[in-house]
Amino acid sequence: MMKNKIYILLTAALITLGICLYVQADEGNSYEAPEDDLEINYIQGHSNRNLSVTFNHSSHESFECIDCHHKMGELKADESPRSCATCHDNFSPDDLKGSKSYFKAMHQISFTQTKNRSCLGCHTDEMGKDDKDMTGCNASACHAEGIR
Repeated sequence: MMKNKIYILLTAALITLGICLYVQADEGNSYEAPEDDLEINYIQGHSNRNLSVTFNHSSHESFECIDCHHKMGELKADESPRSCATCHDNFSPDDLKGSKSYFKAMHQISFTQTKNRSCLGCHTDEMGKDDKDMTGCNASACHAEGIR
């Protein structure tokens, strides 16, 4: 009787292990994030000001790639996550209409769906509205040179 229980437990453990390995293998590619100090400045040439942002993937390790790269579900097996600018390709800081606006995609606070949060919206949720180092525009940690 005791041997039957051990066999049942071992079989259940092996089945569980097999399912876990299958799910892990089925999740697709694992991606290696680019180096830190990634300069993002798609507004350059469309504005007289330097609006660049230095982005560090290492300081965002607690988040999943899909939190920012929300179209990852559409990638083919051999594709890497795309830049935001692939879809948000209207770089004018003045034209904020529609989902193509790069500036709007980075700064809109009112997104309610987690998968569509902007950089500023996420920072506001995480740090609160009073943390001007991470949510303010003038000389914030995001725009190190400020946007004055």
